[in-house]
Amino acid sequence: MPLLLVPLVPNLLMVRRTAPAHSDAIYVFPGQIPERAVCAAELYRNGTAPRVVFTGAHVAPELLVVDRPLSDAVLNARVAAAHGVPDGAEVVLSEGTSTWEDAVVLGNWMRSSGAREIVAVTSPTHSRRALWSLRTALGGLGSKVTVYPCGTVYGLDWWARERSLVRVTEEALKLGFYALRYFLPALFGFGVVAAEAPDEP
Repeated sequence: MPLLLVPLVPNLLMVRRTAPAHSDAIYVFPGQIPERAVCAAELYRNGTAPRVVFTGAHVAPELLVVDRPLSDAVLNARVAAAHGVPDGAEVVLSEGTSTWEDAVVLGNWMRSSGAREIVAVTSPTHSRRALWSLRTALGGLGSKVTVYPCGTVYGLDWWARERSLVRVTEEALKLGFYALRYFLPALFGFGVVAAEAPDEP
């Protein structure tokens, strides 16, 4: 990559989308707690959707040490509840340990619930990998999923600070891995099983 393009890497990782006025559910990708859950709660309060779905089986080592083995899904659900999402509107699925697995879990839930239009909340630098994962893993279901980036947007000097340097570099490497492992094989019809779309009523 030419050196002059380095400052633009966060923009290449990000998709720019606005949330639709109405959808069947809001989905929160695990990670970046509490940013994503707070953003999802705001969408819920604005009437975007009647349900908020959380996935993520990962349990932070710090929580294990203090004997509080709460999954990312449970943690995000609690954050959202503290910001105005009632228990009855939350769907907590403590499954999935990667973006790809989370997309598959969401697809299974969409198929069983009949939900079709989803707003998927994630961080800006994760949004392109999230979008491509949803489109690939969900097959026909993915066409009506909107990825809504929310949280910190890194500027052109992202490489000059440790936290942003680590996050952007890690995400760029993960996007490359996903391209080789999932996106390109799917493009050529190899090795990826997409979630099935529910039958139309």
